Amino acid sequence: MGLQYRKTKMTLNFREEKPQVYKLRQLTYPAVTTSQLVAECANSCSVNPSQTKAVIDALVNRLVHYMAIGHGVKMGDFGSFKPTFNSKTVKVLDDLDGDEAIKTIKVKKIQFYPGKAFKDMLDELSITSASEDLDVKE
Repeated sequence: MGLQYRKTKMTLNFREEKPQVYKLRQLTYPAVTTSQLVAECANSCSVNPSQTKAVIDALVNRLVHYMAIGHGVKMGDFGSFKPTFNSKTVKVLDDLDGDEAIKTIKVKKIQFYPGKAFKDMLDELSITSASEDLDVKE
């Protein structure tokens, strides 16, 4: 089925004096749960669901462990994970010394770089209009 969109109308900066603009907005669906994925993987591999869950839990545990000590993790066709951060700019180099440097960190995050399996999926992903454009009223 792929992704579906609808046309939406919005006001820039939510101010009436600003112009009205239009954009496509993706329809969202409920997320698939870990339990659903475990059941499907267990079924397709003829493995006990509790064993499948144990392997996934161990994998997540190791991902967290290695990223917590600064390593990126490459997972073949799945992709790579890398811990990273964004920081504020400062005008004086000395402001990046000691504890002051840490205060410039705005956000810590995990960057995901999709591998071949996901890139191939994106290349083939269809994007179509939903049957109704619910948010456009002229």
